[in-house]
Amino acid sequence: MKTSGKTFLIDALQLVQDTIELHQSGKNAPLSISALTQVKKELEEMIRVMNPQVYKPSYPRFIMDWPDENGVISTLIDVAYFYQKISKV
Repeated sequence: MKTSGKTFLIDALQLVQDTIELHQSGKNAPLSISALTQVKKELEEMIRVMNPQVYKPSYPRFIMDWPDENGVISTLIDVAYFYQKISKV
């Protein structure tokens, strides 16, 4: 996942929003709407803070046991990992 700045977080936020819309339109999608809503809130906070020393997301431990047929969950876990690697200068 090669990205810079907030791009990887914004892309993940869009992925979550798209997945919520799949649920709302009655299509098969990973996670539940409530789990996705929580992930969305955490991604928004990550974008706002941009400092893993100040804010650490908790969503990875709650979503890792869900089936990941289309890669959404692994992408979100990767995003949390890369967020932890941000260094505030």
